[in-house]
Amino acid sequence: MSQLSAFFLLPRPLNGLITALSVGIGALTADQIPAWSAILLAALSAALINGAGNAFNDLMDIEVDRINRPLRPLPAGRLSPSAARIESLLLALAGCALAFWISLWHGLIALVVVVLLAIYSISLKHSLLWGNVLVAVVGAIAFPYGALAAGDIGRSWIPALFAFLFHLGREIVKDIEDVAGDQIRGERTLPLCWGRTQAAVLAAFVYLLLVGFTWMPFFAGIYGALYALALLPVHALVGHVLWQLYRQRAVLTDDRLGRLLKVGMFLGLVAIVVGEAVFALG
Repeated sequence: MSQLSAFFLLPRPLNGLITALSVGIGALTADQIPAWSAILLAALSAALINGAGNAFNDLMDIEVDRINRPLRPLPAGRLSPSAARIESLLLALAGCALAFWISLWHGLIALVVVVLLAIYSISLKHSLLWGNVLVAVVGAIAFPYGALAAGDIGRSWIPALFAFLFHLGREIVKDIEDVAGDQIRGERTLPLCWGRTQAAVLAAFVYLLLVGFTWMPFFAGIYGALYALALLPVHALVGHVLWQLYRQRAVLTDDRLGRLLKVGMFLGLVAIVVGEAVFALG
């Protein structure tokens, strides 16, 4: 891996793509006709800030990642900590600058998110549940952030609620996957304080809650039958993850389930797009 590719991979571009798509889909939920130039700027600014947070998080977690994620650019030695520090700072500055260019509100939201991501990486990532909740909140903000760029909040609360629950469950699953490295550092994550089984039960509860809430727009008459059909792959994937947690007795030796849940994020975004399309036609 060249240093250039390491620079590209450090911010985790797939996560940035999910964030940008979330902002764009948030714009679809607004009641006004979106100005797509503002939406594109909002999506880019959110993706840049997401990348800054990921780069800074990896910088803070080099030692743990030598065990949990040894192939990432920093623990693999393909990028220096000083270079990662500079990249994270530049991404954050660029993201905030674009946000202020859109509006004062977007700039303020971007600054708050940057501060929250820094706090997460420095002190909350390996805390008992607080770090999980913070990541879930930041993931949910992308939708009203996009809707606001279109002119109003609209129905962005629907994907925001889903995203909060989805991210919260995924963060708990990732903590279960990272037990080996976190244990060495004496972290206070949920599976280390409560046990893997209890953490898995909480993740299952969160995802069952999510599945229940995803039906709410359908039964409330907001989204139609095609939305309900688009939910089925999401529910099937969540069911598979919960079955694997049960089958493996919450002893996870790799990050396979966490990566699979990332696919679930894309499927969830598709379901929202379908729901919004039905809403617009209806």
